[in-house]
Amino acid sequence: MHDEMRDRWELHDLALAYAEAIDAKDADAVVRLFTDDAQFHAYDRANGKASGSDEIHTLVGTLLSAFSATMHHVSGPRVEFLGPHNARGTVSLTAWHEFIEERPDGILWGRYLDDYVRVDGRWRIARRTLTVHGHQDFSFPWIAPA
Repeated sequence: MHDEMRDRWELHDLALAYAEAIDAKDADAVVRLFTDDAQFHAYDRANGKASGSDEIHTLVGTLLSAFSATMHHVSGPRVEFLGPHNARGTVSLTAWHEFIEERPDGILWGRYLDDYVRVDGRWRIARRTLTVHGHQDFSFPWIAPA
């Protein structure tokens, strides 16, 4: 039986676990939150998209290598259940980034657009797309307001 309240809390915890793993610079922990065949679209360039655990690990590692520290604040998760084992949702994001190179810290605001699947009794991210709605001192060429 589908326990919607429990599932909502588990998906909320999944959003928090992702932020914690990113801030810990732990690409292995990040990958464990995705399905084996997941898709992650981090930015609008060919190298900003990844499919499957190995590619997601590489993409996350590459992104995190630019920062000495980050702090991701996620909030307002919204979930729509498509069935007992499938859901989609959005998670709002404010993220601070301290760059390794000498430059001002960067901040971005956006949302994760997610598809979720329950695998072996646990919710996982099957597809994640980051949409950026604004930024401050975060002028990588692949970051642009949505």
